[in-house]
Amino acid sequence: MKSKGIKKIFCEKSTPQPPSAGEKVLLILNSTFRFSTIFSPAGGGWGVDFSQKKNYPCLIKLLLSSTIIITFLFLFLTSCTTNKKEITPAFYHWQTNFSLTQSEKDYLQSFSVKKLYVKFFDVDWNSRAQEPLPVAEVILDTVDLKDIEIIPTIFITNRSLKNYPLEKMEELGGNILEKIFSIKKDVREIQIDCDWSESTEKKYFRLLRFFKKEIQTEKIQLSATIRLHQIKYFEKTGVPPVDRGMLMFYNVDDVKDYNTKNSILDLEVAKQYFFNFENYPLELDVALPIFSWGVLYRGGGMVKLINNLRAKDMTDESFFLPTDETHFEVVKSTYLQGKYLYEGDIIRLETVPLETLKMSAELLKSKIENPNVTISFYHLDTTTIKHYPYEKLEAIIGAFE
Repeated sequence: MKSKGIKKIFCEKSTPQPPSAGEKVLLILNSTFRFSTIFSPAGGGWGVDFSQKKNYPCLIKLLLSSTIIITFLFLFLTSCTTNKKEITPAFYHWQTNFSLTQSEKDYLQSFSVKKLYVKFFDVDWNSRAQEPLPVAEVILDTVDLKDIEIIPTIFITNRSLKNYPLEKMEELGGNILEKIFSIKKDVREIQIDCDWSESTEKKYFRLLRFFKKEIQTEKIQLSATIRLHQIKYFEKTGVPPVDRGMLMFYNVDDVKDYNTKNSILDLEVAKQYFFNFENYPLELDVALPIFSWGVLYRGGGMVKLINNLRAKDMTDESFFLPTDETHFEVVKSTYLQGKYLYEGDIIRLETVPLETLKMSAELLKSKIENPNVTISFYHLDTTTIKHYPYEKLEAIIGAFE
């Protein structure tokens, strides 16, 4: 029996429905190139209406239109599935006088820094008052920093939580918030820095829940600092009830131990904690170290830290004898940066070379899966940034993309 004309193609006729996004794209292509090829994702097949008379073979039209459509869809889908991270550069400022020098302002501007995590004050246990009290309050000068977000950062000592009763965490939290807003009223994020322990977890998390409840109505984000061991053992240490975590990728080893190589950042030690990132429930930002110090030992025990120390500060061999690349023996009593050193003292110099920062970024980029990441450097001061040109730090940030 002869057919009166083929009115459909190799797919079954279905109930008319509004065109999908894919069909709309193809309708635009079809109207643009005037192909008689019909593609219906809803119908489930390809085909050609042979009843229409055209000036060139139907098969050629089918192949040509199919090639264009497939190419268009491939480019469209590829562009939509590109997962490039949005990176925001930031710095920590940890000094009590927040009044940036011109060189620091120029550095931030060249770096296009958008955030500064500024320590507003510490909260420490006051044995006389028998309660945690603010100390080392910042003197804030934000002139000429209109384009940079200032994020109040509060350091809470573990002993403050240990010595204060659980039922007074809300009272403590209210005092902290009142103090923050007395320094700066326009706030979009608050960060709490506390290296909590198993014995203070319950108190600390209750304090954080109070913060979050109080500030969420003002659409203020709450973040908390996270250490590597708190990710590896998060089922034991707990996860802070906050919006985001800031991974402090430094201070990875015991600074008091004489045999420690580099307590600030030893990647071989850090790698031992590279577990459970994929299971950690908080989105993470990253803080990288750009500071240095000397660890002073006397009689085999640690005495103090000498901040911002560099090898160039100990080149006079009449006072300092290098015993290896990082250790110096004091051969004659002297002053160093206002601190008196005795003959026989040992200084372990700890710095973070740019190459170590680059390797850190390579290690961390596959662990940080959230699309938006703040990469912050600890910390901002004129002495430190001289050793870290902003172009070099930009390259390290770029490694996270």
